[in-house]
Amino acid sequence: MPQITLVPTGQSFVAEPGEPVLAAALRAGLNLPHSCKGGHCASCRARILEGDFAYPRERPPGITEEEARSGYALLCQARALTDLRVETREIRHAPDVEVKSLPCRIERLDRVADDVMAVFLRLPAVEEFNYRPGQYLDVMLAEGRRRSFSIASAPGDGRLLELHVRRASSSGFTGQLFDSMRAGTLLRIEGPLGQFWLRTDSPRRPLMVGGGTGYAPLRAMLRQLIATGDRRPVTLYWGARALPDLYERAWLEQLERERPGFSYRPVLSGPSTDGEQPWSGRHGLVHQVVLADHPDLSGLDVYASGPPAMIEAIRSEFPRSGLPREQLFFDSFDYAPDTLAKLQGTAVR
Repeated sequence: MPQITLVPTGQSFVAEPGEPVLAAALRAGLNLPHSCKGGHCASCRARILEGDFAYPRERPPGITEEEARSGYALLCQARALTDLRVETREIRHAPDVEVKSLPCRIERLDRVADDVMAVFLRLPAVEEFNYRPGQYLDVMLAEGRRRSFSIASAPGDGRLLELHVRRASSSGFTGQLFDSMRAGTLLRIEGPLGQFWLRTDSPRRPLMVGGGTGYAPLRAMLRQLIATGDRRPVTLYWGARALPDLYERAWLEQLERERPGFSYRPVLSGPSTDGEQPWSGRHGLVHQVVLADHPDLSGLDVYASGPPAMIEAIRSEFPRSGLPREQLFFDSFDYAPDTLAKLQGTAVR
């Protein structure tokens, strides 16, 4: 099996045949920089110094032809064909966080929208699970498969972990979650993972941009600020196609009324009515509404989570409005590779 060695740290791990380099690193407990795992966001880009690798299909969209010629690869898609030496950015860990693999039980399932389920997980009482609001966990499935979901609850919310799961298939994990799983179902999770969390030591005001269930990690950040009594001004933009997709709008509207400094800005890209209820709010793509409201982003920290197209647009367009790249923190939501392949009508290799 190929051995991957990281430069400059010298850490090494082994990849199974056909296993993405990033997946092998995470399995070895090395939380390399990453986000979408789907080849779009380029967070896991690294230079291959030695060795051969291949992608399961064509070159992923998150890396340019010029970058590929210069030796760069996206570790979430690259499969090692030989031993590799990989030059990566520093492995970033949230302070006081330990990645664990734990059993858990579904405590409750609440359908919050037509295709979104709030899933409440109970961990063993004897286990500590420390995480930063904004991080995610993996649900471990058969044959080494994983499904990644952001944690929507905050550490201050209690022992239950809340996930917001959008239905992605009829027969896969999310289909089973909607159709056949019940309270009491046993799962195994691994986490917390990811580098997406609120930098509470920053002097700048946070601006949050969520698309669809990309709202979940931002919700965790908001709930933690509330739990700790942090009164910093925060603006949340939440983009969705239709009004029912803004499944927690009542709580956010109440929070805006009751918490000084908090602003909630919903944006719809689809129908302007919800049955008989007209929509008088903002229309369009959520990132474009943010730019219209904030022509100068230089004094803000932006936290963005949502589908790859939204994240790609934000990474491209927000720096033109003065946002330094080090003040942009993002989490790109994408389908798991096997689910994406089924949706595209292609076979998984």
